Parts: sequence; structure tokens; C-alpha cells
Amino acid sequence: MPCPSPTGYVSLAAAMLSLSAVAAPPEPSFRAVNVDTNITIGYGLALADVDGDRRTDILLCDKSQIAWYQNPSWEKHVIAEKLTLLDHVCIAAADVDGDGKAEIAVGAGWNPGDTRNSGALFFLQPPVDRRTAWTPVPLPHDPTIHRIRWVRNHQGRLTLVSAPLHGRGNNPGTGEGDGVRIQRYSPATAMKVPWSIEVLDASHHKTHNLDPIQWDEDPADELLLGSKEGAFLIDPGADGSSTTRQLGSAENGGFGEIRAGRLAKSRFVAGISPMHGNQLVVLTPTASSGELWNRHVLDDGLIDGHALACADFLGLGSDQVVVGWRAMNRPGAKVGVKIFTPLDPEGSQWRQTLIDDNGMACEDLQVADLNGDGRPDIVAAGRATRNLKIYFNESRR
Repeated sequence: MPCPSPTGYVSLAAAMLSLSAVAAPPEPSFRAVNVDTNITIGYGLALADVDGDRRTDILLCDKSQIAWYQNPSWEKHVIAEKLTLLDHVCIAAADVDGDGKAEIAVGAGWNPGDTRNSGALFFLQPPVDRRTAWTPVPLPHDPTIHRIRWVRNHQGRLTLVSAPLHGRGNNPGTGEGDGVRIQRYSPATAMKVPWSIEVLDASHHKTHNLDPIQWDEDPADELLLGSKEGAFLIDPGADGSSTTRQLGSAENGGFGEIRAGRLAKSRFVAGISPMHGNQLVVLTPTASSGELWNRHVLDDGLIDGHALACADFLGLGSDQVVVGWRAMNRPGAKVGVKIFTPLDPEGSQWRQTLIDDNGMACEDLQVADLNGDGRPDIVAAGRATRNLKIYFNESRR
């Protein structure tokens, strides 16, 4: 058989390159819109339908204000101000009672150095006109309350889970003292107080964030927790007990932000390591269920990484990871937002794409479809940049 001609080799190579180009995921593309350019800190974001019009609104927990921005005009409505003398710090919003309108809880009284007397937790009771002031109802709390989330229990009902930064009486410098109490608040009928409270976990001495995730077949959400001790999965039981399983080690100081994602062949956990750290890490399952998961460092050049989400922006059947960093107290350092796209079903190779180059000192970010086109968009709040932005997803699919 005659050998292929040189032209044949060139054609084959060109075909292979063409096939490779077709197989490569498209680059993500976003259109940035500034919704507010005069926020103070932008501690926390939530995305939910506040007014019942079936559109997802933006909720912002700022230093001394709680506000929501009405989709699609993004008009700002301040619903609470100066709930405590110290800063507001976190927010959670979801339709808890099933009327199509979000219920809102807020954490405040932020002083991470006071592990005995700081903190406050409120449920906000809505008025008839949800664009006006809401009534704060105090709930019991632990000091240094830092993150709250609405989480489903074994009856499928939404409950509020809180995670302080430190345990009560904990020495922030050494970690000595009580463990951080991850607590579940179960609302009474018609959202009236008092709410019942149970402790889900108290084995960590410094935590930063948590992510509700449907991990198994029961109706209750599990919780991913990022702490100084590592990355953990908390599985609440139907009898009020819970089990805690470690997925990631305390290497590089443990984890701050933590989120769950899906690959074509498995799930993964993304995290920022350590708290306010330099590494974006992805954990993937090992062959043995009892082992710590495989650790993959996607980026070790973050400067004060502080925001994280996982979603399939490109319609690939696998999630991408979006990460934001804020470079707090680092004059001259760049800030921004990046997206990492898996290039194989196992998540062993990832491509990074810069979404915002120095225009977002990212304190928090959240993901949802804001304009109803079936594609997730990104909302981010910037501390030093003092802005609230929507990044509308215009990626090719």
C-alpha cells in the first residue's frame, strides 16, 4: 500500500485540530451591569423572589442597610437600617411559607474579636407593601454569628441554619475554647416566635461558610462546611442527631468559602483555602469512601479570596466554578472575578477565564437566572469598589 502523501498528513493534522477545537468548551461571555455604585461593604447577597412576581430579585446585606433590588428595573428598596450599633453581616432569603414571596433573616452585631457578647439574629416580618420597612424580630444567637442559610429538614420544610465564625468564648488567636455551634432554627406556625433550636455540630473552632446540598436520597439537605480544620459534610438525621464526615484536610490552613458542584461523572467540592486565602481548590472523590478526597489546586494566586459559586453557565452538563477576590488592605493589588471550566469528565484539567479585571473587589457573589433565558447569571458585591454588579450570561451554547 502506498504511503500517504505529505498533503495527506497535513489534511489529517488539520482535521484533528478542527475536531479538537469543536470539542473544546466555548469561552464564557458575560455582560456586566452596575446596579448600585454606592454600597458601603456588601457583606452578603441573597437571590429570591421578594414581591411574588416570579422574578428573582437581589437582596443585599450592607454595613447598616438591608435592601432589595426589584427585577427588572433594579430599583432599590431599603427595608431595614441599623439593626445594631455594629455592622450587619449576613442574610438568607427563601419562600419558607409557600406563598411565593421570600422570607428574610439577617445576622448583625458583627465583631469577630468578641466571642462572648457580639452578634444578633433577626427574622424580618414583612409589611403589606414589601418595598417599605420590615419589622425585625430578634432570635437567640451565638456570638460572632457570620453566615446563615435556609435549609430543608427531613419533613421538607425550610429551617434556618447559622454558623458563627468562632465558638463561644473561643480565643480567636489560638482556637482554644468552645467549638462553633452550627444551629438549626425551626420556625413555628405562621412564622411566629419562639422558634425551636437544635445543635447540628459543635466540633470546629473556626468556620467561615456553609453550603446546603442535596447529597443523598432523604428529603433533608446536607451541609458542606468550610473550617480551619478542613472541609466537612454534616448529615442531619431524622431523630435530631447528625453525623459529620471530613472530605478535605487542614492543609494550607483549611477552608473558608465552600460550594458543591457536579461533573459529568461525579460530584466535586470547590473551596477557597485558607479563609480569605490564596488557593482555589477542587476536591474530587476517592475510590474509598473513608478516605479524604483528592485535592486539586486550580489557582494559588488569589489575593484574599472571598466569594465562590458553582453552576453550569455553558450548558456542558458539568458545573464551572466562579471565584472572586477582594485584596482587602492590599493597596495596589488587583481584584476581580474568574471562571474555571472543566476540560474532562473527571475534573483533572481546568481552563480559567477572567470575567472582571480589577472592577470588582468581591465580598460575596451568588448565581441565579435573573432574566429568564434559562442561563445562570452572576451577582457580585464589591467592598473596596463599593459596587453591586450583575454579570448577564451571554455565553455561546
